[in-house]
Amino acid sequence: MNTPVTWQLFDGCAVGYDEHRPRYPEDVFDILSRYHMSPAPIRSAVDVGAGTGIFSRQLMQAVPSIVKLTCIDANSDMATIAKERSTGFNGLDVKVGFAEKLPLPDGSCDLVAAATSANWFDRPLFFGEATRVLKPSGTLLLLQNNHRYWESAFLDDFYSFQERHIPGYRRGYYSDSVGGYGKADFETELRSRPDLTAVERHNVEWCQTVSADQFRGYCHSMSHMKKAIDRSGAAAIAQEIDALLERHQNASGDVAVEWLTDIVLSRARL
Repeated sequence: MNTPVTWQLFDGCAVGYDEHRPRYPEDVFDILSRYHMSPAPIRSAVDVGAGTGIFSRQLMQAVPSIVKLTCIDANSDMATIAKERSTGFNGLDVKVGFAEKLPLPDGSCDLVAAATSANWFDRPLFFGEATRVLKPSGTLLLLQNNHRYWESAFLDDFYSFQERHIPGYRRGYYSDSVGGYGKADFETELRSRPDLTAVERHNVEWCQTVSADQFRGYCHSMSHMKKAIDRSGAAAIAQEIDALLERHQNASGDVAVEWLTDIVLSRARL
């Protein structure tokens, strides 16, 4: 396997990533609890492409039956912050590693999760690894926090800005494993696999109100914003983000970010 280099796009931005990236709605964990049908509750889990451990920490808080959770990311900066921010979580272990070659034994996990990260993976290889480390009937959980740009003038404007400055990028596309952009239809991909079954998809809509400074921080935590800065220059990008915020912020200087959390689940076949 050729070692991917896309993870290097997050070098140096781990602190801002942890501070400004959104968390996940509580409905995710209710859906997971209803779906997981293994004979035993979720006791062992892995969060793949975990970044700074945002979802890992939420998962341990929301699913108290978990006694061991492995938080894996390819970027050492991200893994360092994940370790620092997760010291109070007993049983949470952070490793540097790749989704395509998980550093875990066969049949060791009740749950494999990838939160706003699976688009980065070589997914056929990752799905094979996920089924390898899952126990029989264990759960694979894929979720993405997406913007509802079709319902928000602010986000529509934000996506037009990105499309102007990021070569190859367009709304509805995701960063991929080779540094480009493309579709990521997890549901269809999972339904096509003989080693996975019982595929379900759920959507959760929610809204987050953030300050202008928080939104700027979020922008700079995005991997492809680095591409925009490399292409157009930091000053030009900062000026456009400021103008975007001035057009859409309310009297308090805040903007509303409309989110859709897309959830796809499946089970390892017996």
